[in-house]
Amino acid sequence: MFKVKITVTGFGKDEQKYPCHMRYKIGDEIIFDGETIAGRICPSMVTNFAQAFRALQASGGRHKEGEIPASYYPFWHSPSSLYDTAYKKYDGIGFRPTLERPDEGYKFVADETLFDTPPGGRYIIGKGKEKQTVNMQCNDSHTFAQFKAKAYDLADKGDSLPYYRRAMTILGKTVKKPGIAMDKILDEYTKNEINNIYPSLGQKMVAVLVGELELLDYVDVKDNKVTATEKGKKKLDSFIKSLTAEEKKALKV
Repeated sequence: MFKVKITVTGFGKDEQKYPCHMRYKIGDEIIFDGETIAGRICPSMVTNFAQAFRALQASGGRHKEGEIPASYYPFWHSPSSLYDTAYKKYDGIGFRPTLERPDEGYKFVADETLFDTPPGGRYIIGKGKEKQTVNMQCNDSHTFAQFKAKAYDLADKGDSLPYYRRAMTILGKTVKKPGIAMDKILDEYTKNEINNIYPSLGQKMVAVLVGELELLDYVDVKDNKVTATEKGKKKLDSFIKSLTAEEKKALKV
């Protein structure tokens, strides 16, 4: 999942004659980090901004015409969970996967069990580095303020945090083993690490998170082999520095 930035790019009319009453300036930014929004939001653009945040936070801009952006979310491949503070050192929040709930007839099988039904009945595993931006325009015909929204990094706040941490540990595996086959990444984890850290891992979860890393140029994927880029190595170093000693030990980074 992604952080999203909206930038004021211009005005369709003469802003000197008809000034924007929000006093937006070219270059002003509104940022959604997965949990909070920073920046000034014009009431006339609330709906537009919310739609852009929602779509790009989910797909990163990879969704094509006819696709539902939320189909790209990794949590479709996650198990049910319970809140348990003992697990915070792993996922940053404190979710414990519950792979079985006999009283509910629930049993999670990686790559088979979906957390819920994706929108439109299908999930999408994103690939490649091609992404779109979302262009918007205020409907004030005197000014026509113009905006561009784009995904610019992995979201590391709110319910995105556990997926961000999983993506970072995957990135770490690609740093240690350049060119590792995507379907061999799971072999770098113990059974306990695969199942009992949220989100639990399967091949589809790995593919979704690798796809997010690839989109942001943190890894290169060629012939299904994954290699960390220099940008990715710097990102991993930054992530490791942000962790406590307990978290580094828990995540083995």
